[in-house]
This record gives sequence, structure tokens and C-alpha cells, in this order.
Amino acid sequence: MFRKARTIKVVVWYLCLLALTAILLPVILERVGIISASISLSVLQPILVTATALITRQVTRGQHDRVRHKAEKSLIISSVLSVWFVLYFLSGLAVTYVNNAVAVNWQTVVINLATFGVTAAALEYVRHGIMLLGGRRNVVWLGVIIGTLFSVQQISFSQFDNAASIADFTKITVSSLVPAFASSVLLTYLAFTAGLGSQLTYRLGVIAVMFVPPIIPKYDWYMTGIAWTALAVGVYIAIDRNRHDIAEPTRHHQRARGTQNIAFVIVMIALISFMTGAFSYRPQVIMSNSMKPVYERGAVVIVQKANPMDVQVGDIVQYEATGHSTTHRVIAIDFTSDGSGKRVFLTQGDNSPSPDMPVQADQIVGIVRAQVPYVGYPSVWLKEFAK
Repeated sequence: MFRKARTIKVVVWYLCLLALTAILLPVILERVGIISASISLSVLQPILVTATALITRQVTRGQHDRVRHKAEKSLIISSVLSVWFVLYFLSGLAVTYVNNAVAVNWQTVVINLATFGVTAAALEYVRHGIMLLGGRRNVVWLGVIIGTLFSVQQISFSQFDNAASIADFTKITVSSLVPAFASSVLLTYLAFTAGLGSQLTYRLGVIAVMFVPPIIPKYDWYMTGIAWTALAVGVYIAIDRNRHDIAEPTRHHQRARGTQNIAFVIVMIALISFMTGAFSYRPQVIMSNSMKPVYERGAVVIVQKANPMDVQVGDIVQYEATGHSTTHRVIAIDFTSDGSGKRVFLTQGDNSPSPDMPVQADQIVGIVRAQVPYVGYPSVWLKEFAK
């Protein structure tokens, strides 16, 4: 191996060292208390990785990969990502959903997409340049090294702070280390088989999945690791099949288009089913400011169908009144006067001066579990226009 290492251009090892420094230096400075975590991830690391990418551009000037069918491979990766995301999101119907801690509002989403997106794109440019300079003769063992080194960037070192037992380290390994390594090795594989465009399609797609959805399935550490590792394996299988079928371009182009069509159909069926309330969860647009500041006008809330016996004081519920739906908080629960034992709910908007009329149990649709601000404004405008 050391003999093979000598055949690699020295500049490749310099770029590896620069990339590793750009990844680790901000983490080290944060861990010793010199800079904050936000400065480390949002400022210093993007700057250092971008600088490394600019150096890589100068070093690789005049170099070109010989990858063919780049657009087709990016399309295949997009299709796999789409199918995976639909299955991932729909799995929440079985395990329930939780609020996404990194998507609390649109400002946070934009900042995260910008900072992590810039870092990821620059790092993939460096990875592509290193594999381009390394040559195809050394692609396997060099790819393993690069995949291992670059996986460090996808690992959160703060999770090791409270790890004190074998069980803790096992959880970290399964939920974080294995998916990070699988993803990084896949990206290195894409660098020499599918090109930079495919790398960016996968990497930026994953970042979007992580930072955009306001709610995500409630996975434990094991399911989290399995889900992300399965995505990397699925993309690898799809691209590897593409390489073997490349001798039949017309037939394979039809297969790729078929994959895209299937993915689109699955996405549309899932969205239509979700919007029409076919699952346990359904969206509902907030039409007024009666629940302000919790939910403002134009927000879309996610309502989980619920048994009226499960509703408690303090829950925000959606109920059906004459000709419309209302989303208000339960402030009291009583029983009907006929002795049947049926519950009657007293509700009121947080921004309303008085309670609503009593709500019967059969009027209850469900309990609000999450919200997406502003995206329901088109429905609000259409309703006002129709008046």
C-alpha cells in the first residue's frame, strides 16, 4: 500500500490534509472553548472548506473526468431520493411524528440550508478533484481513504460527551458513524462513476431532507441509522446497475424514465392521500388569528385523528361546526346531562375574548400535532376572493 501511495501525486495528499484541516480545525477550536458552535459550523468551517475548494480548482485546472451519462445518473439519484423520502415520511404514520428541532421557523431553515449547503457543495468539489487527480488505477484503496477522512465532517462530536458505556457507543456507532461512513463512501464512489453533479444531487438532497420538513418520523437510534444507511445502499445499487447497463443506452434511458415516473406517481399518491385525510394525519389551514401567537393566520397545522376520550384539557383540537372547521384549545371538559357519559368540550381561541359553544364528542376531528407557518396563505386568499 505504501508503494502504491508513492504513485499518487503529492498534491493529492496536500489536498487531503487541507480538507481534513478545514473539517477538524473549527471542531477543535469549538471543543476547547475558543469559538462557539454556531461560529464553528456556520462561519469558520464554510470559509475554510470553500478556500480548499478554490485551491482544488486551481490545482485541477485543465483536468476533466470521462464520466458519461451524467444527467441520467443525477436523475436516477433524484428518483431514489424521492422514493426514499416518501417511504421515510409515511413511516411516521406508524411511529408518529415529532417536531423537527432544526426547522423551527423559516429563518432557521434558510440559514441551515445556506451554511450547510455551501460547506457540503465545496467539500464535494474537493472530493471530486482529489479522485480526479488520484487516477483510476488507485481508485479503490484511495476511495476508501477519502471516504473515511471525509466522513468526519458528517459526525457530531458532541454526542460523545455523555457516552460512558458500551451501549452508548453502540448507539452512536449505529445511528451516526455507520451512516456517515456509508454516505461518504457512496459520495466518493459517485465522484469517479457519476460525476460532480450526482454528488451534489445526493448531498444537497440529503441536507434538504434533514433541514426542511417541520415534522419528521419519531425514530429511535436504531431506526435512524438503518434509514440513512439504507438510502446510501439504495443509491449505490441504482448507480451500479446503471454502469452495467450502460452498453444499452436506449433501453436504459427508458428504464431511468420509468423509475422517474414511478417515483412521481408514488409522491403524488402519497400527497393526495395525506391532503384528503386518508391517513391518521391531515393538514388544515388556519384562516384567522384566533389562536395567535401559537398559530397565526395562514399557517398549516397537522391534525392527528383522535378518539374524543383521549383529548385532554390544554390540547388544541380541530372540530367540525356548521359549515366550517375550527381549531381552538380545550379549556374544560364536562359530561352530557343525559347520563350517557359522553364528553362535552369547552374550547376557546388563545386570542379570542370568549369561549365557543360547547363541542360534542362526535364533532372532534383530532388533535393538532405540528404546524408549518405561512404556507396556507394561498387558501386564505382564495377564500377571501370567493366572498
